[in-house]
Amino acid sequence: MMILVIYSPCYIEGSNLWIDRKVHSGNCLFAQQLSIKITMIAPVLEDPSKMMDLIAVPLDELTYAVEPLKCDDSYVLDSSETERVRKLVQKSTLVYGTGFEIHTHTQKLNKAHVAIAEFNLATQIQISRLAVEGTLRRSARTAKTLLRFLGESRMHRHAHSVHCNGYPMYYQTKYLNDNCLLYLDSRMTENLIINLDRLEARLEDFAKGRKARLIYSGRYEAIKGALDVVEVGIELNRRGVRFELDLFGKGAQAEEMRRRVETSGGGDNIRVNDAIPYPELIERSHDSDLFVCCHVQDDPSCTYLEASGSGLPIAGYNNRMWKNFARFANNGVITTRKQPKDLANKIEKLLSDRQRLIDFSRQSREFALAHTFEKEFGSRIKALQAIRT
Repeated sequence: MMILVIYSPCYIEGSNLWIDRKVHSGNCLFAQQLSIKITMIAPVLEDPSKMMDLIAVPLDELTYAVEPLKCDDSYVLDSSETERVRKLVQKSTLVYGTGFEIHTHTQKLNKAHVAIAEFNLATQIQISRLAVEGTLRRSARTAKTLLRFLGESRMHRHAHSVHCNGYPMYYQTKYLNDNCLLYLDSRMTENLIINLDRLEARLEDFAKGRKARLIYSGRYEAIKGALDVVEVGIELNRRGVRFELDLFGKGAQAEEMRRRVETSGGGDNIRVNDAIPYPELIERSHDSDLFVCCHVQDDPSCTYLEASGSGLPIAGYNNRMWKNFARFANNGVITTRKQPKDLANKIEKLLSDRQRLIDFSRQSREFALAHTFEKEFGSRIKALQAIRT
């Protein structure tokens, strides 16, 4: 049995498992391609309204087992669950993932452990402080995160290998473990990448001078810079740029974003929409010209690769993920974090240099083709199979 450690929350209601669509698809592929029993452990989802792409899967149709665990709002395991996790590890032959102090059990029980590294220290601190208010409570969360990070670093040193999701964690972790694998996680399967003829038709239409179509998708949260995306649109309006900006998502900043659009008078061409199903989002992305990304944190968001798969250049802040992604993909522009006016300036210049934007669009598609879900997932499967043999 392989234990798959997942941080994405889920819950069981009646005869159905409610789970993130991407996580479910990945679990099914692990079970299929590894030909081994898979048991997923994940936090119990307390508030389904916070998830954007939940699906209901009948329990009797699952190709993997699931063990929802009680955790706090920072996904720290409830002490009552420790023994259950230990028993699961004892029954396993391989543990894949990080969290819930599972490495303490793999080391004591001498089980093969492949860690997954996703969030660097700065991002972990940002996430840990989101749900609390007050200087003392935030300081306590920061201290707890620092201690956990030190423990994770020791765990990465002792793990059989570490699979690093995204550039920031790969560059940080490769000094701790010689056996590191870099992968770029996304839902962008090869069949979802924009057809070349469709891309060229869009670029030809854009080259004729039509109004630019800008897009953002993701959580409407401060850590994602969602409000800054609206500010970028407002600044573009002030500059007289011809564009439309559609945002798709949900989150705590939604109402504030809509109020800001309304008070600025930008409602005609800046639209803060609700989240839409992923297949529909792909279609909207295929018809857009530029992705606006104001992520302030360094997390390995699927956004960059999924936007690229739609042939979209990206205009974003210089977090460590986008800065490195842009270096390899050469498909967008970068500005200082939390400076929406500077980003609007870069976007205005890019839209006025239509050939440059067209070149970025083609480079986005080429990079996405080289890093499809099938290829990135395949490299992880190959590494896990090597351990099993």
